[in-house]
Amino acid sequence: LTLLISFYFGENSTGGALIDYPNQKEIVTLFSKDFKETILNYDNFSTRHSPVLLIFLSFGEKLGLNDMMIRLFHLHLCLLLPLFFYKCLKLKFKEIDKKILILISGLIFLSPTFRTLAIWPDSRLLGLLFFTLSIYFFLKFKKNYYFKYSVYNIIFYTISSYISPNFSVFAIFFLYNYFFIIKVNINKIIIILF
Repeated sequence: LTLLISFYFGENSTGGALIDYPNQKEIVTLFSKDFKETILNYDNFSTRHSPVLLIFLSFGEKLGLNDMMIRLFHLHLCLLLPLFFYKCLKLKFKEIDKKILILISGLIFLSPTFRTLAIWPDSRLLGLLFFTLSIYFFLKFKKNYYFKYSVYNIIFYTISSYISPNFSVFAIFFLYNYFFIIKVNINKIIIILF
């Protein structure tokens, strides 16, 4: 509810999101009008963000959704972050009371960065959502070593890295775990590398 109120009033706690958003919105509009030309000239735009989120948002424009609806959809998608964070905590800390874990995961709603980037679409928050999903599947894999969870981990980790390249460095951690600690067999290592 507080996020919806903040959405209505245009909260910008971090100070930079409202400045970045119009530039990104312009690129989203260009993607919706001429995808090929925009992607070929993407390096000429003054943005430090991956084009993946902007392409995703441009589909909303192509469907005829106005800016407010696209931002509202993004806000609701970001609400999954505390849920998946809670699921990660529940897997990792089984002995801690679930109420405490809910409280800890709910602290995300107090973060000015979360609040601002949920209201003004930005690649870092969506990338964090997919990265949290990848951690969830990594924890599930470490719990029972079902290979499918390692594949899900890599898929969601890859999506997070394409949305926000900040997360690409974590490939070293995941691959190190799969190759040296867990010692997955060679056929499964080939699948993971692929």
